[in-house]
Amino acid sequence: MTSKSSTYAECYDAIVAIWNDEGGASLDTIALMATISSVLANAFPHFFWTGFYRVLDGRLVVGPYIGTVGCLQIEFGRGVCGTAAARRETVIVPDVNQFPGHIACDPNSKSEIVVPVFDRDGALIAVLDVDSDRLDAFDDEDRRELERIVALFSR
Repeated sequence: MTSKSSTYAECYDAIVAIWNDEGGASLDTIALMATISSVLANAFPHFFWTGFYRVLDGRLVVGPYIGTVGCLQIEFGRGVCGTAAARRETVIVPDVNQFPGHIACDPNSKSEIVVPVFDRDGALIAVLDVDSDRLDAFDDEDRRELERIVALFSR
């Protein structure tokens, strides 16, 4: 069985290789979001919704993702995604039913991690949202590794 840390290392290496081959910092951000969503969703079977909400017109609007239909737009400060965006920090929720104001886009979501995405000027451009059908699926290692991956947007 492959460890979580080695799976993240493989994901990171794959994403960076694709990113470098396809133009690096000149690559369109939506293309990078789609690639990250695909690589992560296929590497971790318990990631049942993996994708991005982009910052557009002062709110979060669904971007590239792998999974069931997601919410189309989320206000800053609302739900886990909006909270992470407003705080500009990663939010880990072991049980989404215990999170005040959780937006239930899919009843199969049991736990969630949301990571803010910044461009090279430090502006918030999106959040990476990963939902699991398992309770308590995310920890500090997930936070570190997902933050490392989305740091590509700030290069």
